[in-house]
Parts: sequence; structure tokens; C-alpha cells
Amino acid sequence: MLYLFLGVDIMKISNMAISNIKGNLYRYIMYYLSNAFAVTAFFIFANFVFHPSINIKSVEGHPIARMGAANGMIVCQVIIVIFSILFVGYSTSIFLKSRGQEFGLLSLYGMTRKQIKKYVLIENTIISILSVGTGILTGAVFSKLFFMIMEGFLEIELPFHVSLRALGLTSLIFLILFEIISIIMLFQIRNKAIIDQLKASRMPKAIPEFSKVKAIVGVILILIGYTVAWFVDGVLVPLAMIPVTLIVVIGTYFLLTQFSIAVTNRILKSENILYKKTNLVAYSQMVFKLQDTAKVLFLAAILGAITFTATGTIYSFYTEISRVAGIETPQQMAVVQRGSTLDDNTVIERIDQILQSHDVKIKDFYRVNGAILPIVAEEGEKNREFFILSNVDYNQLARISERKAIEIKKGEVVYNYPYTDDNSIVDVSQDSRMLQLDEIQLDLGSERKNFKLDKEIHGGIMALTKVGYFDALILNDEDYKEVMEKASKDSLIIYNGINLDPWQDSYKASQEISDMLGEEYNRSYFSKIIPYSGLQKTYGMTLFIGFFIAFLFFIASGSIIYFKLFNEIKQDGIEYGILSKIGATEKEINKIITKQIGIIFFLPFIVSTLHSFFALKSLSNLLRGNLFTNGLIVMVGYLAFQMIYFTIIRAVYIKKIRCV
Repeated sequence: MLYLFLGVDIMKISNMAISNIKGNLYRYIMYYLSNAFAVTAFFIFANFVFHPSINIKSVEGHPIARMGAANGMIVCQVIIVIFSILFVGYSTSIFLKSRGQEFGLLSLYGMTRKQIKKYVLIENTIISILSVGTGILTGAVFSKLFFMIMEGFLEIELPFHVSLRALGLTSLIFLILFEIISIIMLFQIRNKAIIDQLKASRMPKAIPEFSKVKAIVGVILILIGYTVAWFVDGVLVPLAMIPVTLIVVIGTYFLLTQFSIAVTNRILKSENILYKKTNLVAYSQMVFKLQDTAKVLFLAAILGAITFTATGTIYSFYTEISRVAGIETPQQMAVVQRGSTLDDNTVIERIDQILQSHDVKIKDFYRVNGAILPIVAEEGEKNREFFILSNVDYNQLARISERKAIEIKKGEVVYNYPYTDDNSIVDVSQDSRMLQLDEIQLDLGSERKNFKLDKEIHGGIMALTKVGYFDALILNDEDYKEVMEKASKDSLIIYNGINLDPWQDSYKASQEISDMLGEEYNRSYFSKIIPYSGLQKTYGMTLFIGFFIAFLFFIASGSIIYFKLFNEIKQDGIEYGILSKIGATEKEINKIITKQIGIIFFLPFIVSTLHSFFALKSLSNLLRGNLFTNGLIVMVGYLAFQMIYFTIIRAVYIKKIRCV
């Protein structure tokens, strides 16, 4: 509580500011903690960027990975600074707007507007210094843990180190940032009549009004955004992203500033709802709270949507690494024999020995004999080479992959296009086919042989694209036998496909096999675990770093609501005190508080969750997969945090209400 005084000289302004912070700590605590968390994240990232082991010029090995990690940290630092500007500015604005009565009292007792601004600036400076100090200290403590995690991702040693450059940069940026924002926000303190400032909290509130047109427009805009996000597909997704985002943001603003008040007014006219137990008091006050907090709820909803969508997207990429990165292959390991290695009969035995030495077993093994032959192209085009295999070999591989077997007539051929995962069989009369030919002419060197193109099969059945080959042609068994007899030995090929158990533990074995095969099998060997392991570390690091930023946004969205609630707690305390005097029990008052705070806390959460749901649907359309499971996991996790946060805030709020 502020000290009252008859003159400015009774107490130094700085002492007043300190006393005010101590007496109203509950109002400042989340503001202070949110700022401190932002400083902590920034310092940890800066400490990593300036770590001696990340110096690309002075250290050998993995420079690209280190440079990518450092650049990622720098991008995150920029995001944190931008976020801090918006967050601190908005939070300071809420503080100042809620302190009209306090500034009126200060004016009444002799303080000039200049002195009031000095008082507020000192107060903000104290909080800023505490936030920066706490953030840097916490960042230094947790830097070791951060370095240990990054060691696993980058496979380098990162001994504990506190960079003076990171310390100076963090202190300089945030102290200047907080002070500039505070000075700018001080312009909100305007000259008002003292009597108006003192009566501000006692003036009766007008019944909230809303625009039916804006409320309807808000709902329509959101429905349009959701519809486009649901149905847009393929390359149109990135093009639609910006306009859909703008439409949904505008719609959300109208939804929370107009439509929510319209719904509340409708509830107030419903006797079945209104006259049930404590609903009359809870919902009659709710319409005023929605009016007062509409813009805060809008900001919290947008921050929440960004947080959920970003986290869900990164988590989806992490869980869908194989498919998203294009390394989802029918076999987990492939070895191709051709030319000088064609007669190497011991290669599979040596591979099996290495795998067994690392406790990895060969689960399935497939050997396919074929040839790489060109087809005669049209005039002006280059000949394309295809992998030729028999009908019986294809059906064997298809059966294992749970795909339909095919029967190819003599004189016909089926084209296998490997770059899709829809596993469809396309007739040559359809527009969706990839090979725009009706007849294929194989070049056998000494002669040419014509085949009629019968069908296309989309989706590869071998890991050909990973060992230097691409499309495949499937021939009738008799035609295949004739072609192989006439093909030159240089064109012959043996494809060895291997599935492992467990393939996730085959990294060291795969590296050893690569060394064993040597240059003779250059570009003829593939093991899924090698690119998968690298991508897993990259996406894992991105997920880990993204969690810092997402958690910062999550705390901010809740903190903004916290500020709004606790800066109006004195007026709320008066209202609840009146309820107590007219006979309302403590249990009934707690129910009213729970309903009101619950709506304020969870309304933006519900809106942001819906936004994220449709954003992930759009992402699913782009990636040709179902990401709802990943999104659901993320949202359930955030819901758990929100419930914990709400429970704590509710308990603190009720406790402070009783003290008012």
C-alpha cells in the first residue's frame, strides 16, 4: 500500500517506489518473472553463440552444424527481443491505465505530473534491474544443462563457460529496452482533474454495447479462414497462409470484442441460465469483465495460437522425420551390385556379420536381379534410363509391402513412379499419369524392343532413389527373360534390400558397413539410419530450442490476463465484500470467482486451440499426412500447464480478495 504524505519532501520518490513494489508484490510478480524468463532465454542463447567451441574458424569438425545452431540461436534472440518490446509495452500500459486513482491521490497531496512520471520510471527501473539480474543469474545456472543437451545434438564438447560478451550484450539490450519502453509508456499519464481520477473507480459502468454487424463479420471471417485452411491443398498452402492468418486475426478480434459480449448479453436474457444458483451475479459481472478484458483476451488468444501451432508443427516434423525428409523407404538398407561388384557373392555375408556384432539382425532380405536400360526418347530429348525388373519380383516385393499384385501381359509394360506415397495404380488414360508415353522402346544396344505402356504404379517398392537410380519398368516374365539375355553385362544390376531389427540401433553398424564397402560401392549403398540420425538431431535441437520460445509465449499469454485481473482486484474486492454482507457464503463467492476467472482464462485457450487445429490441418494437407495426433499431444500438454496455472492464480486471487 502506498504511503500517504502531505509533501513530496516527506519521503524520497525512490523510497516510495520501493515501498509500493513491496506492498503490491502480487501485482508485479508475474511481470517480473516473465521479464526474467525472457532475459534467461536470451542469455543462455547468447552464451551458446559466444562459446569458444562454437567458433567456426578455430575448431575443426561439424562447422555446418555449429553454424546452423548458432544462427538458429541468433534468430531466437531476435524473436525474444521483438516479443519483449510488445510484451513489456502492453504490460506497462495495463499497469498505468489501472492506476488512475493512485495518481489522483499523488496529485492531491502535492506531486506534479513530472514527479509522478519520475516515480513510475524509478519503479519500472527497479523491476527492470531485478529482472535482468535474476535472468542472467538463472541463465548462468542453467547454461551448463543447456550445453550438455547441445553436446548430444552437435557431438562436440561444450564445457561450462560464462561469456562476458553475452553478459554485457544481455544487460545492455534489456536495460535499454525496458527503459525506452517505460519512457514511451509514461506519455499515457495525462493531466486529468483530480476529482475525476479519484472517482474513476466509483463511477458506474455503462452497460456494454456491441455491434451486431461486427459480431457477425467476426464469425464469418473465422469460418472463411477455417474453411480455406481445411480444404487448401499442396502448393496452395503456403500461398494461402498469409491471407488466412490475417482473416483469422481480424475475425478473432471481432469475436472477442463483439461476439463474446453479444453471447453474454443473450445469456443474461435467459431465465433458465441466469436464475440458477449464483449465475445471476457471476454472469451479470461477466459482461463487464469481458468488455474490460476483450483486447487482453484477443492478445492472449493470438499468442496462444502462435505457441500451439509452432510447437505442434515442430513436434510433427520431429515425429514425421522419415516421411517429411523423403527417407521413408521400403527397405531400411540397400546395396547395389554392378560392374566390378556384380560377382561379389560375399557382400551380404560380411554385412550380416557386422550387424550381428552390433546386436542387429537381418529381419528381411530381398534380392532382385535386373538391368539398367535406356528407352529411346523423342527427337530432341535425352534417353532416360530405367531399372528393369520382372513381374514375379515386383509381386514378391509388393506382397511384403502389403500392396496389390499385378499381372502383366506379354508385350506390355508397367511404369513404377517412386516419388509419391499414395500407392495408387493409374491407368494410362488418366491425366494424373507421370510418363506421357503410350509406347516404350527399350534400347538393348544390338536391337530395340517395343512395349505398350499399360499402367502406372505410384510409390516405390525399392530404395532405388537412394542408390543413384530412379524409375522402374516392370515386364512380363517371358519378356523380362528375353531382355536380360540380350542386355550387356555392363547394364546388369543386383539390388539387395534389407530390413533390420531394430533398425534404430544400427547407426554404428551402418557406418562400419560403409567403411567396409569402400569406394567400390560409392553411391551404391544406403542405410536409412544414417540420414535419419542426423535429421533427428537437427529436428530434436529445433524442438528443444523452440520449446524455450513457445514456453515464453505461453507464460506471456497467461501473464497478460494475470495483470488485468490483479490490477482490478481492489474494485473486485469491494464488490465481493458487498455480496458477503448481503448473505452470500464464502463457498458461493468462491464459485462466482471460479466461473469468472475460468472464462477469462480458458476462453482464449479454446479459441487458440481451434485456430491451431485448423492450422495443423492445413499443414497436414501440405505434408500429405495426418498431424492431428501430434497436435492433440501438444494441446493436452499445454492444457495441463493451463490448469496448473489457473489453479495457482485462482488460489492467490481468492486469498488477496479476502485481504481487500
